[in-house]
Amino acid sequence: MSTGPVNALKDEWLTGNTDRIDVAPALLRSWERSREALGVPTNVREVPHVAEDELDQHLLDLFQAPMSRFSADLSGTGVGLLLADAQGRILGRWAADHDAWRHFDRVGTDRGAVLDESLVGTNGVGTALATGSCVQITGAEHYADMYSDAVCTGTPIRHPLTQKIVAVVTLSSGIIEGRSLLRPMVKTVADQLQQHLLDVASPQARAVFQAFVDASKAKAGAVVGFGPQGLIMQSQGAARLSSADVAVLGELVQRQSGGRFIIELSGGLTEVRLAPVETGAGAIVSLQRGRTSTSTALGPARTQLIGRSPDWMAALHAVARRREATRPVVIAGEAGVGKTSLALGLPFRSGDPGPGAHIVIDTVERTLIGGKRWLRNIAERLQGGAPVIVKGFDALDPAARLALAGLLEMSVLKGPVMLTATLRSAAEAEETAVGLGASHVWVPPLRERTADLPALWRYFTDRAMPGVGLEPHAETLGLLTGYQWPRNLKELHNVVEGLALAGKRGYVLPSDLPERIQGSRALTMIERAELEAISRALREADGNRSRAAEILGLSRATIYRKMKAYKITDS
Repeated sequence: MSTGPVNALKDEWLTGNTDRIDVAPALLRSWERSREALGVPTNVREVPHVAEDELDQHLLDLFQAPMSRFSADLSGTGVGLLLADAQGRILGRWAADHDAWRHFDRVGTDRGAVLDESLVGTNGVGTALATGSCVQITGAEHYADMYSDAVCTGTPIRHPLTQKIVAVVTLSSGIIEGRSLLRPMVKTVADQLQQHLLDVASPQARAVFQAFVDASKAKAGAVVGFGPQGLIMQSQGAARLSSADVAVLGELVQRQSGGRFIIELSGGLTEVRLAPVETGAGAIVSLQRGRTSTSTALGPARTQLIGRSPDWMAALHAVARRREATRPVVIAGEAGVGKTSLALGLPFRSGDPGPGAHIVIDTVERTLIGGKRWLRNIAERLQGGAPVIVKGFDALDPAARLALAGLLEMSVLKGPVMLTATLRSAAEAEETAVGLGASHVWVPPLRERTADLPALWRYFTDRAMPGVGLEPHAETLGLLTGYQWPRNLKELHNVVEGLALAGKRGYVLPSDLPERIQGSRALTMIERAELEAISRALREADGNRSRAAEILGLSRATIYRKMKAYKITDS
């Protein structure tokens, strides 16, 4: 139902004409509660606020890291994220583009705003609290007129053990097409936040959280806590850190036991203090400003891996954790997604042996020197203790795979062993890993991390033409985002290199791109959100379309139609 008819129905209801009111019963009950508390909608002229000292800083710190990751995934959609406490008070807001920030400012939604239903009427925060369920309030469905151009989709976050509501997470934007997908998206976010709560509930995680709270009170700057099973906590001061910065700090925690260090983050050289938690459950990293004289310099940093999208960062963290293990890990994904780079922890170039601490063994060598000698070489390298990377495990025939699996099982591994494999799906990766007695990490394809395209473009441009500008026009970036990138990072690199060889400089126009990319339609803001939601559901369902439709709350016909429109495959 469009905003116009809803507005007319609400006007009739307000004047006492309730005979033909055709709106959802839950919405009507919310209007009734709002009228009882506020009178007519025009009585709501502004959003009330509370003082800073009334806001639950611990709750914000607890959810800061996952909320930052989720918001990065909304880049270019015009949709922002809100976190409110159980009283409807806004603790934080996150957005990845200017449209979402402007929307927040337009409706007066900022830190300290109180969106309880009794104060501003029907809305995506207060009504989710009042009903204890997921709601989507669109345009004139809001009670107050000032929200008539907004869509708010919110759901409570319940404590996984007590089921008590501890917060509300809300997706908020202007009125956009395809908003039906925002409901399954916000439910997915809430599920992950509730899992985050469960992770923190473990004794080890509680010890890390308490150390994190103590450090946050003592330090005015940024504080990041690293707990068991990939748990990350960020203080409000650490909100400025990018996901790539957090990944760099995580690498430091993996490599060092404590002390002061100088590392390179996105904002430049930064002094950090690393303090292990006494229980051994994790570590606290505090960032210092303007002090670099008494720390251990780690030396000039090699180029970091590019990207901050959530799925990429999840893969980055997963590989980092496994570098300290002696159980083999299969790093799998489509061709050209950056599997070897993830294994190395820095960009890999063909023919480059990588950093001295790593040993990269290509399965192609087996055809050159013979299977027995190839296995003997691996066996010798496994005893050295340095990380061993077997590149292209999928290219081995069944007999060679079996022989390598036997070697890994018989060997006493003294360092990490990583095997890269070009596979079609995460399910196939898991099956391959099980056959090796290994764990696995799935690397997302480029089409599912389009938020990283600008940074990747700059990286490949700097490699091809150091110091020379080659900037995609806004329309060009839209085409790059809408393209499916079947060859992933290799294809993007070839596009940039081709432009450089052709002598292109300055702005890159759509006509400068290869014809296959010119034919891709630039996605609208909400289409990008739809594409991401459907891709995530398919991954969760291991490619099962019917199951993906259930996850999203859509019909199978709708899923099939949208997969065809976006050229999404089951894998």
